[in-house]
Amino acid sequence: PPPLDVALLSEFDPSPPLTPPDRLSALGLLGPWADFGQEDPESWDRYDSVSAEDLFKKYAGVTDAAYEELVSPLLHALPMCPGYDCSAAAALSCFHAFALQSRGAFDVRWCRGSIAEKIFDPWADQLTKGGNVEIRGGARVNSIERDEGDSGYEFTVGLDGDDRKIECDAVILAVGGTAMSKIASGSSVLSSLPIARTFDKLRGVTCVAVRLFLRPSAAITSGLKGGNYHKTQLVPEAAEAMKDSPVLVCGADIGSIPELKETGFCVYDLQRMHDEFAVGDNDDDDDGTEEPAAAAGLGGDFFRA
Repeated sequence: PPPLDVALLSEFDPSPPLTPPDRLSALGLLGPWADFGQEDPESWDRYDSVSAEDLFKKYAGVTDAAYEELVSPLLHALPMCPGYDCSAAAALSCFHAFALQSRGAFDVRWCRGSIAEKIFDPWADQLTKGGNVEIRGGARVNSIERDEGDSGYEFTVGLDGDDRKIECDAVILAVGGTAMSKIASGSSVLSSLPIARTFDKLRGVTCVAVRLFLRPSAAITSGLKGGNYHKTQLVPEAAEAMKDSPVLVCGADIGSIPELKETGFCVYDLQRMHDEFAVGDNDDDDDGTEEPAAAAGLGGDFFRA
């Protein structure tokens, strides 16, 4: 059962930096894992008061090596921040939902095409075709106030750069933490709510997405696992490092690069994930007639909450 399967069934390099005692120290997480209730407000209150780093190192007894090699990369890729800057509740919740709920539960999906074309444009068409929905692009909300006039509406919504206000009976907020904090600070109707007292502490996530197109290797590596396709034209050393998955999850402070001191990232082999970058013949019955792609591709997402 999870999370024991991750500790006991994971494959490690022949000469890993983790000793058997390091791996065994992860068993200390079983107590908090079993105690934390994903849907329990009391659990959130209890574990929100402790940093993830203190939970793992001080209370669970995870060794420094196990923390750096296993826990820290997950913290930088899921709640997207260092353990000292993340509550234990946020870490346990992310681990449960995205990594340790079951084997292979790293719950990420890639759109096969443009996000706008495949998801948002059809969604917008469906919403507006009934004639009672209007979508305003680029309309940044700066305030929400009670309507004190005789318009018959409950609220007025102010927009940046627009003197007109939207009059409405209800407001549904579907925004990120940074936007929520800014809207609340300029809206007396929001700032007066008890729940809004901590909105100024909400943060968003800074994400930089990069794609690198590289001269393809003369050697095509095949038989790779985990992607839509099993071949790549990355150099053989890179292909070998990613043989079990087209995705690498990396912790912070790699290569002693100052800008990555607190930044985790993921690396993707695009030839094994996207139709348009795939090596020509990816059939399992290899007849040696594969058509090389014009370039090998790597994607990288770098993030910090």
